[in-house]
Amino acid sequence: MTPLRVCLLTEGTYPYVRGGVSTWCNELIRGLSDVQFSVYALIGNPAASLEYALPENVERVLCLPLWGHEAVDEYNGPDVRGKRDRSVRALRSEFVPLFQSFLHEVLRGMEQADPQALIRDIGELYLYFRRHDYDWTMRRRETWDVAIATFRAQPWHRRFMTSLEAIELVRSLYRYLLPLAIELPQTDIMHTSVSGLCAIAGIAAKYAHKTPLILTEHGVYLRERVLGLARGGFPFSDRSVKKNLFSAIARATYACADVIAPVCTYNTTWEHFYGVPNDRITVIYNGVDEHRFEDRDIWPNVPTVSAVLRIDPLKDVITMISAAKYVRDKLPQVQFNLWGPVHDLEYDHVCRALIADLHLEETVHLRGSTQDTVSAYSNAHVVALSSISEGFPYSVIEAMMCAKPVVATDVGGISEAIGSWGTVVPPKRPERFAEALLTYLSNPEHARSIGKGARAFALEHFTQTRFLANYRELYARVV
Repeated sequence: MTPLRVCLLTEGTYPYVRGGVSTWCNELIRGLSDVQFSVYALIGNPAASLEYALPENVERVLCLPLWGHEAVDEYNGPDVRGKRDRSVRALRSEFVPLFQSFLHEVLRGMEQADPQALIRDIGELYLYFRRHDYDWTMRRRETWDVAIATFRAQPWHRRFMTSLEAIELVRSLYRYLLPLAIELPQTDIMHTSVSGLCAIAGIAAKYAHKTPLILTEHGVYLRERVLGLARGGFPFSDRSVKKNLFSAIARATYACADVIAPVCTYNTTWEHFYGVPNDRITVIYNGVDEHRFEDRDIWPNVPTVSAVLRIDPLKDVITMISAAKYVRDKLPQVQFNLWGPVHDLEYDHVCRALIADLHLEETVHLRGSTQDTVSAYSNAHVVALSSISEGFPYSVIEAMMCAKPVVATDVGGISEAIGSWGTVVPPKRPERFAEALLTYLSNPEHARSIGKGARAFALEHFTQTRFLANYRELYARVV
């Protein structure tokens, strides 16, 4: 019997970057060993190296760097199939109207754009680039002219967008639309891990080949991209167009997907708001291996907080460090062990500077990455997470499976995960965060009791077996 073939679309995650979404990808692929996977990975630059050993059921990895090269075929020659037709007549009569229509829908924004029109434009652009050269087309004067004219048709952009900003936006579009240049793998299902740029490939496959599309939504992708744009210090016109681009693609993905499988019920609020009916939504919680994430019943001699997270603004490590100051004032011996890689060097410097300013060098320890997260969770009285945006984080359910209470911010699906077996507090409130931590640190027996209940709750709802069974059933239903 021919095995099911699934193309998994990723963006800045598996198999090149570690994190929650990458963990989900790895668990899914390894758990469904009878399914043949292709991985279509959008990454930041071509220097990235694999962070995961690929199992045998991964047929291929198609790696598409968005930056770090001058021409798309430098890194994907076999998939671009070399140089294609360079017809000025086709450019002007076919591509320019299509590109103008696409940009028009993008500039209308998520609230007003027609998702079906976007799906059609993305699909037709993909088919156009099966016959015509992407690099040549996107670098032509006609392409630049129609893009800049479309931008400046908007009153705000006409008044405030500089020529340099317009040029940089067109250069960005060359990068963002690269998935349209790549030959799509022939599979039974396209499964995108985010409603972002990588979903363009799923939309194109649905339009061109009628391939079913599944979207698993981990966090609110659009919100996180908007936060990133705001932090980046980009000019207003640049932020506005890019925000509209990301939101338009998200809206088109919602409209195109056969099934949307958010990792928590919280995300369905967003999806309902943008018109996704209940019969296309199936919530599938993440799951972890209860045999690996075991209850070791370890309780350190000094009050200890552990966190497994990226050093990244979205994780709001600053709030955790600030909370540590309040906790230390009550419990001078307390130890905070923060495990995880640095994703933002500038933010890492800010965190270390705050630790020094608050004289917390003997209290807060940035331990770096660890391959033994079970020990990181087990050697603590309480596990903490201070994020400002989340989906359904593995660190929370892993800690619960290790029989530890969790204190976390009330964002995304965290309150669904914790239930009554931990504490959620508002984000960016260090004092509230500290008070919740002290509840467990000052009463180890209470912490132990809540931790045992947390493991029982996780065993009922968040096992790897349940997670894999739900996706196996979903794949069978969609095919």
